[in-house]
This record gives sequence, structure tokens and C-alpha cells, in this order.
Amino acid sequence: MIKQLRISFIFVLVGFYATAQSVLGIDVSGSQGTINWTQVKAAGYVFAWAKATEGITFTDASYATNAVNGVSAGMYMGAYHFARPDNNPTTANAISEANNFLNAAQSHIALCELTPILDYEVSPSLTWTQQTAWIQTWMNTVQTATGIVPILYTSGSIASSLGSSLASYCKLWIADPDGSATVAPGASYLGAWNPNWAFKQYSWTGSVPGITGNVDMDVFNGTLAGLKTLMGCTTTPPVCHYYYANLPYTTSFENAWLYDSCSVGAQRIPDKYWKSNIGGTTPNDNDYWHRDDYTGTDWTSVTSGSYTPVASVGSYSARFHNSPAVAGSTGALDLYVNLSASGNKQISFDYLHGETSPSPFSFDVLLSTDGGATFPTTLHTITTASYTAWTTQTFTTSANSATSVIRFKVTDKGNKDVGIDNINITGIAAITPTAAISSANTGCVGSSISLLDASAGSPTSWVWSMAGGTPSSATTQSTTVTYTTAGVKTITLTVANGSGTNTAVKSITISAKPTVTASVTNTTICSGTAVVETLTGATTYTWLPSGSGATSTLTPTATTIYTITGGIGSCTSVPKTVTINVNINPTINASSSSTLICIGSSATLTANGGTSYTWSPSATLSSASGSVVVSNPTTTTIYTITGTNGTCNGSTSHSH
Repeated sequence: MIKQLRISFIFVLVGFYATAQSVLGIDVSGSQGTINWTQVKAAGYVFAWAKATEGITFTDASYATNAVNGVSAGMYMGAYHFARPDNNPTTANAISEANNFLNAAQSHIALCELTPILDYEVSPSLTWTQQTAWIQTWMNTVQTATGIVPILYTSGSIASSLGSSLASYCKLWIADPDGSATVAPGASYLGAWNPNWAFKQYSWTGSVPGITGNVDMDVFNGTLAGLKTLMGCTTTPPVCHYYYANLPYTTSFENAWLYDSCSVGAQRIPDKYWKSNIGGTTPNDNDYWHRDDYTGTDWTSVTSGSYTPVASVGSYSARFHNSPAVAGSTGALDLYVNLSASGNKQISFDYLHGETSPSPFSFDVLLSTDGGATFPTTLHTITTASYTAWTTQTFTTSANSATSVIRFKVTDKGNKDVGIDNINITGIAAITPTAAISSANTGCVGSSISLLDASAGSPTSWVWSMAGGTPSSATTQSTTVTYTTAGVKTITLTVANGSGTNTAVKSITISAKPTVTASVTNTTICSGTAVVETLTGATTYTWLPSGSGATSTLTPTATTIYTITGGIGSCTSVPKTVTINVNINPTINASSSSTLICIGSSATLTANGGTSYTWSPSATLSSASGSVVVSNPTTTTIYTITGTNGTCNGSTSHSH
């Protein structure tokens, strides 16, 4: 464990333990690296704790591997949590730390395994009463979730200072690295736990086969029977551990088989995802499954009933040994597997049983979707006992349970053993994919075209070819392409999965974008004047802000920019703009020196608002133009004055 405290040793020799202290163990974390638990077990160590978590968020990356492999090697395993009340001082924080521990370790906590541990080493700025409450809160949370009271690991200085209520609630694992597995901790070291402590950590620098570097060494205060009682091993039925394999799953039984936590003594499972069970009749010590080279006490006459070749793949197979025969002997080898993925799953294995017509005989592959509680479905049956050569058996299931169990069950009386090998369960039943492309049938130069994979059969790889396009190839499931020239383009998609490949080809017609040309009668006009704009280069036109068709008469009241987009089929042009400038007509005003005169008299007429003027009728005027004229009408006359500003005209009238 992390040594953040240096313990002040008070050596009070109280003699050797009252019982022989031979129950030894270790505690480890990720700092020990990869551990060979089989070697640890063979060296005589019985139990081990592995670090699971620290604080509110940290999980030791090696914990799950240590927990599983330690149990598989026959060790009693437990998990510990390193407390951080220095960073997380409240009781609410203690609950969060406990939940972090449970998230990582609860699936491995069970009766007949080591009790969960709170590793309390950090002395925060809390009173002893507050620290006692923090520890109690963490332990209450774990006990509520697991039904097991945790054990406290700490130093003597902390143990002797904590509230006595903890000593009556939980057991103590004391850190006392004096190097001796036979000397008890001093009474003053144990506080309220004296003399009822459970474990002693007696070294931080031990050396253990299967572990590189130093390792913490521990001893149980009692006998192996006492340890089993502490762990609840007297509970019936015995505690089993279950792990579900994810797909795809394959095995050819090449690795050394493991100890089954549901059994004792024998190496009966290929890996942690299997269980070895008996079904039908009482076993005769020969009807267990083992790797074909097994020589342990489960089997007698281990060479009797053997078969050749011993494997279809590699050097080993799984063998059901029933020789010498006992009528109706039955054995089951169960694979726990997560089949929650959608779709059919293909199951295949190789089978060998070189015997003619044994009776009774049956070989069934059964399926449970409730974790092995029931096996209502028969996936596959072998009715012919005699297969003198390895023969592949293949079938599928649509089951989608995350707690599925596939049982290989054999009943045999014969003198030849049954072998299976090369088990392969794929995520999806093997089907050659069928390639298909989903896209538009036409496109335009310069525009992106979406190419979508519409293949069937669950392909796992895609290769696109788009000659002349950008890009010209792709390996994503879907892609896009753009072409710079018109014409018929060929798209090719090749898809593949583990069962084969298939290719689809599609043609897309690419059209050039139209170019719009505009012809306008006049681009500068006066207010109220119309112009005609004529368009060519496309078959349809869209005008903004007004206008329609290929030819449009426009009468803007102010200078206006017209935007025209031409189209041919689905392709549109780059927008074309035309500006019509509109000049404002002048406002012409006229006045008279007198609006009423006698015959023979005259009046002066004055015009303004323009730069030049024309008067009509002009017969009774002194001039037909100019801003000032003299009128001498013989009758009442209405004069029209037209003025210009040099570009546009305006007019008014005046009566005289």
C-alpha cells in the first residue's frame, strides 16, 4: 500500500501468537505490474488484497486483472480502497469514495473471498471524532451495498486514537512492518482493538515468486479454518464468480486451464468465462471436462479413451473423459457469454468422437439466457457418435441476452472420449455482404454529391473508387465526390467482412453549369421609363427582386440591381447581376407677373426647376424657350412648360 505515514514503533513483546501463524498473504497494486498468481499460490500464499480505487475518481488499472487471475489461481482475493479524507473531508465525500470503490469492486465482492478493506493512512486536519465518523460513513455505505462489514487497515498511531465504537463494529488490519510474521503487535499499537485484531502487515519489502520487486507481506491472526469462517466460507452453497465473454470469442484451449471457483482442487475451466458442471447422473470421477493432457486425480486411466489427433487447431483440445465407461455419465462445459449485440450470432466448433454406436450417447449444445438458471433451448444436437476426424459443427442463434450461457453437454457410455476444439462465436452470423450505393443519379460540375453505403450483410470495410472526381477514392463507409467536367461518371464500391467481398457499380450523369448572358435596351433611364432585359444561356431563370422568363420589361423607380440565376435541369448558373440606373425627373414650376390682364396687355412668365425650358403654345410668347418669357395673349391661354435637367424632363402648366 502507499506508505504516507511513518509509524513510530513501540515494541511491546507479548509473545508468539497463541495459534500457529501459517496463513500468509500479500497486498498489491498497479505498482507491482503483471503478477503470475499461479507462482504466488504455489509459493504457499493463501490470500491477497488488490488495490481497487483511491479517492472519488481513481481506479487502479490492474485491479480487475488481479482480482480475476488471483481467484483463478486458487487465491482468496479481496479489494481495498485508499481513503483521501485530506482532499475529501466531509461525510458526503466519504459516501462518494465508497461509491467509487463499489463501482469498481462490487462485482468481485462475495462470501468466501476476502473482506473489503478501507485503507486509512492519511492524517487530515480533522478531529479524531470527525475521522471516526468519516470511516464509519464509508463502511456503512459499503456494508449496505454488499451485506459485508469491511475491515479497517491503518497504522498503530491512528488505530489507538480512533473512537472505540469502530472496534466494536469492524475488525482491524494493522500496519506493523517489523519483519516478523510471528510476533504480535503491541497492545498500545492496537487501541480499542487489542487483542482482537485480524491481520498484520509485517513487511513492506517482501519478495514473492511471480512478483517483480518489493511487495507487502501479511499474516492472518488465526488458522485457515478461522480465515474461512471470517470470509463466510461456511455459507451454503459455495460462492462462485461469473464473468461473461464479449464477442467475438474464440479459443482452441491452448492455455493452461484454471481452477473453477465453484469447485475445489481441479483445473476444470479453459478460462474465466467457463464453468464445469455435472448434469444428469452422479459423476464417477471420470466425467469431467479437462484439457486433453490433464493428469490430475479427477481422471483415472488418463490414457484410456484418448484420441488422435489431439487437436484440430494448435496442440490441445477440451476432452470429456469417460473411460472406463459408466452408463449415462454426463458432463457439461458451460461458456458464459454476452450475446446482447443485435443480429444473428454464428457458433462453430470442431468435434471428434471416434467410436461406433455407444449407448447411451448424446451431445447437445444448449442455451440459457438467464445466467444458467434454465436451459430451455437446444441450439445443436449431434446424433451420430462416430466422427473419426475432426468435423466442424456450425449453427446460429438470435439470442440477445447479456447473461447467456452456452452449454456443451455430453452423455456417454463408450470407451472413446469426446473432444471439442476451435470454438468460434462471432458477433454476427457469417454472411457475405451485398454492396449497394445510394446517391442521386445526376449532378452538376462543381457541386458535391453524397455517396451513401446501402449495403446489406454487415460489411466491415469499404473501398470507394470515383475516377476523375475529388477525391478519387475513399475508405469510409460513406463519402462525397465533386467533378470538374461534365459527362457520365462511374462510381464503384467494394465492401467486405470476414465472409467475403462484393462490389457495386453506379453511373452518375454530370452536367455543366449554364452561363447566363443578359442584353438590356438601356442601363440608365429616367423615372417612369421602362427597359427590356433579355437573357440567354439557360432554360429557366429566377429573377430578384422582380422579373420573370427569358425577357422581362422592367420599370424601376430607383437604381436597382437585378440578380438572375439560370438553370438547366438540376444545375444552376453562377448568379448574373445587371444594374439599372434610374435618374430622377426634375420638378418644373412656373409663375406670372399677373394672372389676369386685359386684351393688348402683357405679362412676364417665369419657369424654374430645370436648366432649360420649352414653352407651348408659343405664338403669343416673346420666345418659345428660356426661363423668362413675355406673354400677350388675346384670349385666356394655358401654357405648358417642359423643363430638362440635362438628362430627364419634367413639365407643368400655367393659365394666363
